Amino acid sequence: MALSDRLSPSNQGEPTRERLLKSAERLFARRGYALTSVRAITREAACNIAAVNYHFNGKHNLYREMFRQRTAALREQRISRIRLAMDEAGKMASLETVLEAFANAFVEPLADESRGRTVMELMTRELLDPQLPPGFFLSEMILPVQEALAEAIRTVEPGIPQRAVRMCIQSFVGQLIHVLRMRTMAQRSEQPSEVAFPLPESVQHIVCFTAAGIRAYTNKRGSS
Repeated sequence: MALSDRLSPSNQGEPTRERLLKSAERLFARRGYALTSVRAITREAACNIAAVNYHFNGKHNLYREMFRQRTAALREQRISRIRLAMDEAGKMASLETVLEAFANAFVEPLADESRGRTVMELMTRELLDPQLPPGFFLSEMILPVQEALAEAIRTVEPGIPQRAVRMCIQSFVGQLIHVLRMRTMAQRSEQPSEVAFPLPESVQHIVCFTAAGIRAYTNKRGSS
């Protein structure tokens, strides 16, 4: 069977390098790094084994590049949504503006049934069997997004100290992650309404709760 016969119509014009990255993402998420062979990746990508060495110089570099691209896409999506919301709101921007923009950018890719599951499985497997350099997620994702979010929060709520902003962001993100986990549990439960609320309602609750907490903290500092 010719390679082109094994490709879906939507992938037939796609460069080999991109097919390898997409196939690697699916297989690494499904099987983990150790159990995913180069042969399996190239078979799914419908290309020769030599293509991995040609484009990535081996399986490990393919893994790192796949993660780098996925992380960069999530990072830029979150930062751009924050900045766009601030630009559109202008002088009317509020804590709710900032928090809602980030919350929606955070949950949307991860809430997607197929794409979100793949991302979560990749992250989980990397935590259990680390293959990336130490500090990869901090430098490539967490710190850049945290800085953009903190800057926006300090713009609309200038009275809160930088350290407190970062602590509030950790609490905020923790709530969003919990909601996503509960959503996953609900999908597997016989009583979904008992363990999770609708995602839009949950996000709005977290935004309001976090905004109120930040304002209370700022007001307490101002009155002390």
